[in-house]
Amino acid sequence: MYYCVTVGKVMYETMKVYPLSWFYYLSFIFFTAFAFLNMVIGIVVNVMEEENAKAWREAHKDEPTLKDIAQQLAALEKKLDQSINNKAE
Repeated sequence: MYYCVTVGKVMYETMKVYPLSWFYYLSFIFFTAFAFLNMVIGIVVNVMEEENAKAWREAHKDEPTLKDIAQQLAALEKKLDQSINNKAE
């Protein structure tokens, strides 16, 4: 369609017969440019989001995870229970 509008000179031929056909061609070019720009922006944002996540993981790789903290808490509870049981005896 874009070829017909720009190179094929179809637009000029149809405008001779239908003078308001320019609106169709103009809206087609506008919407296709909008869709293409939207895709390009989406790709750029997606790549930036992936790189940001990678940098965050790299910066926080030494921090304990929730699973590590839960294991440490369970070990402390176990030691506390043993301590209480030893004092009770």
